[in-house]
Amino acid sequence: MKASFSQEDEAFREEVSTWIKENASPEILHKSFGGTSADFESLLKWHNKLYQKGWLALGFPKERGGAGLDDTKKFLFNYEYSLSGAPRLKTKIPSLGMMAPILIHFGTEEQQDRFIPDMLSAKTVWAQGFSEPNAGSDLASLKVSAIPDGDDFIVDGQKVWSSMANHADWVFALVRTDSSGKKQQGISFLLIDLKSPGVTVRPIEALMDDKPFCEIFFDNVRVPKENLVGELHQGWNIAKSLMEFERINVFPIGDLIYALDLALKHAKKNMSGGKPLIENKAFRRKLAELEVEAKALLYTFYKALSKSNETGVPGVEANILKVCGAELYQKTIDLNMEALGVYAQSWYNLEECDDIVHQITKGWLCARSMTIGGGSSEIQRTIIALQVLGLPRK
Repeated sequence: MKASFSQEDEAFREEVSTWIKENASPEILHKSFGGTSADFESLLKWHNKLYQKGWLALGFPKERGGAGLDDTKKFLFNYEYSLSGAPRLKTKIPSLGMMAPILIHFGTEEQQDRFIPDMLSAKTVWAQGFSEPNAGSDLASLKVSAIPDGDDFIVDGQKVWSSMANHADWVFALVRTDSSGKKQQGISFLLIDLKSPGVTVRPIEALMDDKPFCEIFFDNVRVPKENLVGELHQGWNIAKSLMEFERINVFPIGDLIYALDLALKHAKKNMSGGKPLIENKAFRRKLAELEVEAKALLYTFYKALSKSNETGVPGVEANILKVCGAELYQKTIDLNMEALGVYAQSWYNLEECDDIVHQITKGWLCARSMTIGGGSSEIQRTIIALQVLGLPRK
């Protein structure tokens, strides 16, 4: 395969790379290894810089405050952005990659006017309310109820693993509005103000320095019916469409290349048996194998991108990007830990380690969730088997 981009696209790639180098501060660089992030206040400052530049909501129409980029430029932006070590805003501020596209496609004009400007400017921050204690990978089993009562819904129940809910103003949630039919048929998509009476947000203790996940409890919470997105009982279809909005960028391939570069850097620096680790044949073989796999994954991205540009859909290649990318990323972070050697204990020796070393150990812990969040690898393989390979369901 010959992979090449137009002169216009290459110029855009260079613009992105140069701008990030000139504008990204040390407070936010190299803070997203393994899916972790910079502190929230630094993240918002960086968000505002990207907002002023016009590089948020990459695929949004410009009249709605987006960048209006095509799939190729979105891919190139995300690739160069990840290589720079800048924080993954779409992961850490869910409204960018999830809520805003939902409103563009399913929301009313009034909802778009009300919510999207403040999302883009980060005047309001959103959390995702999908998973529940007994509804993770089997999301359709959710039980948080929303019962109609006059002009409102009365919401009761619990959500869990809601990223950054302790910093959020609103949550977009899947709720149960009907239990009479199939479980997928009675789900609706509701926007809930987290300052409403009856809402309790509780951060979950984690091994990382911060508390990235939260529980959200709803106790007789009144939510106006005007906050319903799409049709009643059609929330499952809306949730399924989320992956379509960013199908080419479902896994940050640039993060993987960045992680491989870090492993090489530390293997050249750290010693093993009296010589740099990179001279160890076993280590070099592991690194080479991962580099080959990463290159294969990158070309799979190119193939999906080419198919998307030709037909408007990425083809079957896009279905394997998440599962293969997440598992390969975990292997790459494991190799980073090996490259650090004794410095991988930075959790307990912060005064002896630079910040990026500590970030790798944090990232190693955080990356364990990559094959779970957004649909576990087991679920992904089932989808590929049924929808791509056409295998029969037992």
